[in-house]
Amino acid sequence: MIESGVRSEDALVLAPTGNDGVVAAEVLTSAGFSARACRDIEDLCRGVEAGCGTVIISEEALTLESAELFRCVLEKQEKWSDLPIVLLTSADIISATELFTRAGNISLLERPFSRLTLIRATEVALRARKKQYEVRNLLRELTSAKIEADRANFAKTQFLANMSHEIRTPIGAIIGFIDLIKGAKPGSADISDYAGVIDRNSQQLLRLIDDILDLSKVEAGKMPIERLNVHLGEFLADLISFFTFKAREKGLAFKTQLRTEIPERVFTDPTRLRQILTNIVGNAIKFTERGAIEFRVAFENGNLKFQVKDTGVGMTSEQAARLFKPFMQADSSTTRKFGGTGLGLVLSQRLSRALGGDLTLKSSSPDGGSLFEISIAPELPAKVRMISDGKLASAPVPREATERKQVLKGLNVLLVEDSPDNQMLISLYLKNSGAQIEVAPNGAAGVEKALESDYDLVLMDVQMPVMDGHEAAQVLRAKQYAKPIIALTAHAMNEEKLKCFASGFTDYLTKPIPRDLLVDVLSRYLPRPAFEAG
Repeated sequence: MIESGVRSEDALVLAPTGNDGVVAAEVLTSAGFSARACRDIEDLCRGVEAGCGTVIISEEALTLESAELFRCVLEKQEKWSDLPIVLLTSADIISATELFTRAGNISLLERPFSRLTLIRATEVALRARKKQYEVRNLLRELTSAKIEADRANFAKTQFLANMSHEIRTPIGAIIGFIDLIKGAKPGSADISDYAGVIDRNSQQLLRLIDDILDLSKVEAGKMPIERLNVHLGEFLADLISFFTFKAREKGLAFKTQLRTEIPERVFTDPTRLRQILTNIVGNAIKFTERGAIEFRVAFENGNLKFQVKDTGVGMTSEQAARLFKPFMQADSSTTRKFGGTGLGLVLSQRLSRALGGDLTLKSSSPDGGSLFEISIAPELPAKVRMISDGKLASAPVPREATERKQVLKGLNVLLVEDSPDNQMLISLYLKNSGAQIEVAPNGAAGVEKALESDYDLVLMDVQMPVMDGHEAAQVLRAKQYAKPIIALTAHAMNEEKLKCFASGFTDYLTKPIPRDLLVDVLSRYLPRPAFEAG
């Protein structure tokens, strides 16, 4: 009796008598098939519904009623299924079989036939059924893939809509306040406030673009990780000073706890570590309306651990489960209320893992705040000294603004740049710092000017019409041009930096270029004063 355990490779046999069915099943079993004899048509139908491989029926086992029942079962098959049936018949087919021949995939095996003929017919039927199951599995995989793709597309659609909002919001503020500056009276005190809004929104937009680029590099496995000798005390003091200021701006307390002694120096990537901690502490401040942020630091089992605890909005378990998925925040209401793209957390987690550790959510509850833990695995210098809370260095004193000093006085610069706006901006930066500037609009003109005149250095954009920066630098070096050539590029990728050095550039700056950084880099190439004889 067929009750359960039917497999897709089973051949079910229905004969006029139970003994005939057993004999036929034994013939097939001796040939290596998995064959079972059915007691009656109901038994056979259960086997078909359970998912057998093929059915072998003797026409004498069918009546009008049983044929109708079997036909109904066949018609309920899924779209992928067309059960192969081997009908053992005489030359004259009885009327009962006509009821289901149109509903089934039937092969007629007329008597008399040999054992070998029965075996071959069963083999063909089972092979056909196997292909049907392969098609079914493929369809299921495709359906599952489509569902996942639809979910991903929906998530990305939401992300893009949110990203549009996050990009357009600061751009709207920038455009709006520029318009106000145009209409303001010269010398108006409002201009300084307007410029502050423009600067703040420009930095926000730049951070957003950096996050998108960094996530794409991490996911492509192309995020460069540096191992630099970092003074951990100075590094943390600088961050704590910044976090304390940001928390106080929102009326929050910022508490720091050094739970163990920590190494004075470690080898790690300070840029990426700062990025991680700034993201996590920044989120804690953003999502906390009242109370305090706790920043805990410990060194345990060779790992640096940072815990960030807040008294903010917290999360449900469902929201927490979506937390580290790209393009998603906890939920859409979070996006509407607090803004953001949902990239910071997933990027921070990937960066933490790249530094040998992880970023995890230790606990969270609605209106009960959250506790995040960041860990990294730094390398330690030989004979490293351990420091305690009282020995953290104070934050470095800000440097005097370079634009007020003529630090580039006497520097003669050729700027090769195709954008008129960038020509104007960079020229103003350098002229205000004392440099002399000449401009070339493309690489070909830049090569010509550089070879004709005596410049102290060439500041060259990489992507330009007529001749790009790479080709121009190669041409100059081929002509034995020995002066420094500094690349300007909007491609903030390590591969681009390496490509620039391979082309003959001396140094490398990415756009948008902070004024202080531009001046600092160019000041390295100031001509040395000549000593007078006598």
